[in-house]
Order: sequence, then C-alpha cells, then structure tokens
Amino acid sequence: MHPNEALARREMELLRAGDLEALEDIYAPDLVIHYPGRNPLSGSHLVQEFLSRFEALLGDGTLTRELHDALGSDDHAVQLLRVSVSAQGRSHSWNAVAVLHVRDRRFSECWIHVDDQYALDEFLNGLEEQGRERAR
Repeated sequence: MHPNEALARREMELLRAGDLEALEDIYAPDLVIHYPGRNPLSGSHLVQEFLSRFEALLGDGTLTRELHDALGSDDHAVQLLRVSVSAQGRSHSWNAVAVLHVRDRRFSECWIHVDDQYALDEFLNGLEEQGRERAR
C-alpha cells in the first residue's frame, strides 16, 4: 500500500473515532479545502473555518462519511466516499471524491467533487434557510 493511501485511510479512522488531536498530525496547519457548488460551504477555506461552517450548518445533526476506497501516489491521495447528512428533519446522501495534495506526509490541500451538485446545493441551501428561520 502506498504511504499516501495509508494516510487517507488513517484520516477516516481518526474521523470515525473523533480523535481531533491526532488529525492535527495529518492536516497541515494551512490546509485549504476547496468545496464546490453554490451553497453556504462553497469556496476555499482553511480547514478549521470549513469545519466550523459545516458544524454551524448541521447544528445537532449527524454527518457520516463512509470510505469506499482510497488511492495514493507520490504527491496525492484520493478518497472515494459516500456521505450522508441528517439535520433539521431532513436528510441527504451523495457520493464524493476528495483529492488531497500531500506535503511532508500531511494533507495540505483538498478538492471535493460530488456526483449531483445541484441536489447537494439544494439540500445545503435548505438547511441554511431553515437555520435562519429558526433564529428569527
């Protein structure tokens, strides 16, 4: 197994275990996540900002990421994922590909790609709207 494939698999194990401290060893301090679409998460964000945005959007909802497969090369790791979210009485699942640039045995940049961007945008925009309505 290529070391970057092992790194991609290790990240999923740590996420599943909720070991945020150990994730700091895998994420470069300046890790940038590029999230697609036209939704509250779209754009390029430092990892902590992205996670904070996602957490605020989900509220007390749940997020599940299942690893279908991982691949690795000298400069990159790729995760094939099934993602499911349940929040605010709604749920949605999608397939995603995370392309991760590896620098010094750490993830330094991540590009997310999803199978049905329109459906994901609709779902995430709906969560944001529901959150605004509840705040009123």
